[in-house]
Formats: sequence, structure tokens, C-alpha cells
Amino acid sequence: MGGNPFHDRAVSSALEAWEEALIRLKGFRGRSLPQTLEGFVSLAAENDVRRLQLRSQVLHKLIGGPITVLPPDTRHVDYEIIPVIIADGCLYNCGFCRVKTGDDFAPRDKKSVKEQIKQLKAFYSHDLPNYNAVFLAQHDALNAGQNLIEFAASNAYEILELSRSSMKGAYLFLFGSVDSLLKAKDGLFEMLQGLPFRTYINVGLESADQETLTALGKPIASEMIGEAFGRMLEVNKCYERIEVTANFLLGSNLPQGHLPNSLDMIRNELGRFYSKGAIYFSPLVNGASVSRETRRTMVRRFGEIKSISLLPTYLYLIQRL
Repeated sequence: MGGNPFHDRAVSSALEAWEEALIRLKGFRGRSLPQTLEGFVSLAAENDVRRLQLRSQVLHKLIGGPITVLPPDTRHVDYEIIPVIIADGCLYNCGFCRVKTGDDFAPRDKKSVKEQIKQLKAFYSHDLPNYNAVFLAQHDALNAGQNLIEFAASNAYEILELSRSSMKGAYLFLFGSVDSLLKAKDGLFEMLQGLPFRTYINVGLESADQETLTALGKPIASEMIGEAFGRMLEVNKCYERIEVTANFLLGSNLPQGHLPNSLDMIRNELGRFYSKGAIYFSPLVNGASVSRETRRTMVRRFGEIKSISLLPTYLYLIQRL
């Protein structure tokens, strides 16, 4: 995943809007309000930016680190998820990626995962009914294997009392790699299909062009990208409650074969439109400063891609927690 030229501006705007809203809320203190609103106004007015930052620090300490990126599929629940880290690190640590830790992949043990979930229940407390989604983190939970995934998902559903959520249904999100998707047996997907969740698995494919993969420092062959894409389509067809989605990169400095080869795979090989299997394009940006014209060019190019795609296609607006 590359940097996102839209993320920092969006965060800054959101914080400014929140501060303005708090000023207005604090203005209501002391006024005569309906009893049903008094508690809400008092609690909301206390949650200034500093308090929210402290709360995020507590959450990061509790789960053993910050969530550097959320799966794009969490848009389905407005990014409102409860994170449960079941594995650290990554199989590839690609050269272009800015959001991964650089550590080797290592699953956590069941005891620590269950204890994490119990502490999360205490952390969210009375706010739990406002959540109905769990993110099994971090960057390749699919590689943690069927046993640990089932253990974490089942305990999260039970301990966090998701069946009592005020929100309809329950959702499970996780990242997967090309290798973990290709080695995943049917039994793993059958297990996920049987859980009380609608499950989304997001896989970083990045490009179907070998020159681009090499330039990105992604240590796999383009043939594996094609195999993983085929497996994605197969899983989406066979399992009604599971959707595998994929990420590709969008950038002006990528090799010429990147978009033609990638579009050939996600469009020309399909033949018809598929409603499952969203494709997310992540802007690849080298450096924090991005010109307005560069942003416009990326958005315009994405619009062209979206207009011809035979799969649901979105920009990957990277969110963190």
C-alpha cells in the first residue's frame, strides 16, 4: 500500500470540525435541556481532541500496538470496528509499503488473544452495543491459519456480545496475502461461512505486471497474482457470506505495463460484471507533498478505470486506528 494524498487533509478537516462541534456543545452546558439530552451533551463535550488521543493510546497499549491501516472493506461499517490483533508482521514487507511494521510474520497465542478480547470488552464498556464488526489484525491474519482465526472470531463474537448489538448483523474483516490466499484450504472458507459473520478478506495484489512487482519490491511472480485473482473469484462464487477483495496501485511513475496488464486481468478475462469482489486502487505517492494537479490526474485516471471495470471499483482511502 502506498501513501495516500487525500488522507492527511481529511483527518485535519475532521479534527477541525470536531473542535467546532465541541465548542457549540459546551455552549449548551448550564442551559435548560430535556433530560434525555443532558447526559449526551455532557459526555460529548468532555471528548475533546486531547482526551480522544489519550483514549487511543490506551487502546494501542491494550492490543499491543497501533492499527496502521484498516481494510478498505470496513467502509461497509463506516470504519467502526473493534480491532483484535492475532498476528504481527508481514510475509513480504514490500519495498513500496508505508503502513507495515517491517517485522516478520508471527501469529499470537490463543491465551493472549482471548485476554485481549476480554480487555477490549472492558475498554468499550457501555459503548459495545454501537459496534457489530471485528477486524482481525494486523496485515495478514489469513496466514494465521484456520484454527486461530476461528478461535479469535468465535471468542470475539461471544465475549463482545455482538449478538446484542444495536446494529444489524455482524461483520468480520481481515487482510490476506497472495500466499495465504493460495494456500488456504476449502475447510477454512467453510468454517468462515459457518460463523455468525459476513466476512471480508482483502488481499494486496498491487499489479499483474512483473516489471511493476519487481520495481515495487514485492517478492512474488505475476503468475501468482493471476492465480490469486482466480482464487478470489472462485471463493466469491462458492461462499455467499464471504467476499474476497483486492488492492491495486495507482501512480504516475509506475512501469508502462502496470495498468494495461492489470486491467486486462480484472476486466478482459471476466466477460461480464460481477457484484462481488471489489477492486480498490491505492494512490502511490513518493513524499508527503502532492500537487493539486497530481491529485486531479489520479482521480481522473481512476474515473476512467472505474467506468470500464467489470468489478465494483473504489479508491482506497487509507484509514488508521
